[in-house]
Amino acid sequence: MKPEVRKVWDFGWEKLPFALTGLVATGINYGLYLLLVDRYLPPVPATLIAYSSSVVLNFFLQRYFVFELRRSLRSAFALSMLVSLGGLLLDAAIVFGLHYFPLLGDREWLIKGVATGVVFFYNYYGKRRVFEGR
Repeated sequence: MKPEVRKVWDFGWEKLPFALTGLVATGINYGLYLLLVDRYLPPVPATLIAYSSSVVLNFFLQRYFVFELRRSLRSAFALSMLVSLGGLLLDAAIVFGLHYFPLLGDREWLIKGVATGVVFFYNYYGKRRVFEGR
């Protein structure tokens, strides 16, 4: 395999377990968000509740299936929650901002999809730093 193709392959393969655990947490995030925004709350509060609920589940999935823990569990949890708080703020800002984008209107699934895509990479690199120090 050519070196440049190998780099792309390794880049994707390295993120696969993170993507799979993230998929579970994202399912919780999306499901809860869509339920809340459809029946109970405006988009930003629904985002705050749904994202926060999925964060704790995601921490434990990542702890056991994705990253090698190189610090105390308590420290990793606290730092992971700080990274997740940044992701939450980024997620909420994107959801808020995209509601004012005329082409998206009220397409909640698309708005949430864009936010999730951006936050995925922020979270991957932030959590890798938290768990593994790199």
